[in-house]
Amino acid sequence: MRSRWAERPAAAVAGPGQRGSVTAELAVGLVGAVVAVALVLSVGLVAVAQVRAVAGAAAAARAAARGEGADGVAAAARAVAGPDAAVRTSTGSGGAGGGLVRVVVRRDVALLLPGAPRLAVAGTATALVETGPAPGAAA
Repeated sequence: MRSRWAERPAAAVAGPGQRGSVTAELAVGLVGAVVAVALVLSVGLVAVAQVRAVAGAAAAARAAARGEGADGVAAAARAVAGPDAAVRTSTGSGGAGGGLVRVVVRRDVALLLPGAPRLAVAGTATALVETGPAPGAAA
């Protein structure tokens, strides 16, 4: 016994107004997939930028603790965090007669979605200022 649908053309089975609906659904699905991939990649970019900001702050704090000048500290931070990083250094008193230096590295990250705002990430590091001869000084 044959099905009564076997003899009907495909357009008649789909019904009027149903042709092309799969194409429209596929287009909407592809846009959603592209947006989802862009979001995942943007989260990855923000995470990498955060790690680089923290590592840049640590490098800059070490440089400041060794007695580097402001330019050397900023260069150490930007070498790790990126050339667009903003570097802020502050000093305070520490225990045992030594001072503390605190470095904050901040940078903005552009997301991959058009029109999305830039996100700011920051890293902070603190180091005890070394007390001894300056780098390169004769002992």
